[in-house]
Amino acid sequence: MEMTQDPIIGTNQSLEQLWSRVEEKYNLTRDKSWVERSARSLQCRMQTIEKAVKKLNGCIRQVENLNPSGASDEDIVNRAKRMLLDDPNYKKGFKFDHVWHIVRNFEKFKDNVITSRQINRKHGFDYVSSESENPTPESQAPESPGLSQFSLNLDDSVGGSPSERPIGQKKAKLKKKMDDEVASSISRLKDDNSKIMEMLEKTNADRQMFLEMQNKNLAFQQMRYEDKILMRDLNSIADPNIRACIQAQQQEILQKRGHFQQPPPSGSNMFSDIFGNIGGSGDNMPDY
Repeated sequence: MEMTQDPIIGTNQSLEQLWSRVEEKYNLTRDKSWVERSARSLQCRMQTIEKAVKKLNGCIRQVENLNPSGASDEDIVNRAKRMLLDDPNYKKGFKFDHVWHIVRNFEKFKDNVITSRQINRKHGFDYVSSESENPTPESQAPESPGLSQFSLNLDDSVGGSPSERPIGQKKAKLKKKMDDEVASSISRLKDDNSKIMEMLEKTNADRQMFLEMQNKNLAFQQMRYEDKILMRDLNSIADPNIRACIQAQQQEILQKRGHFQQPPPSGSNMFSDIFGNIGGSGDNMPDY
């Protein structure tokens, strides 16, 4: 049914081409427990299913024309199956429940007669025409028409059917083209967004590197400035206020760098106070 409902290929295929595609699709997707079938075997099987489903649909139509009060769809189907048992060819009952829900609404499997129940469903009111209440024998279609071959009906112009048909070939191709264009546009947008994100990440990384270099440069400049303050000779400063200020700055710098000794009393003894009496007698070490 998937093959026959393909609106893009439409009628641009012969019967042999169709069944060749059906055979290929079936054998590729079949369950391992299913037997492999040829195109002819599938065609005969489909004819059998079509005939039985049409027969059951005819029985359902007869039950619906009786307008059973309070009967659900399931009740109608069950009554139709019991009615089907009266046919000598279906004494064993309906054997295709496993595909009934798939094929029952396809155009090929319906008898193309609108019942009163279908009219009520379509229009949403309880009006029933006298024709549907009392159908004449002339108005009833044959319940199980003979089939010489599995024919295809892909012509959208044929009316009189309550079920929906697949969209036309042109509409299907146009829809596929539009879907492809939308998918292509979405793909391009994703690619563009990815490129933008890469550029933003690279820009952010460059900015972080620039800030790190700036911070290192500032730290280096600060170090040079502090070194100049540490190298100032306090004895060369005549103003006591300035000398006290420089001395306080030197102490602060040394504390920051991890030296917690007392501030040097004078510029001349600053080096010896920081590094101690290296090699001198004050440490009970022999002189050089």
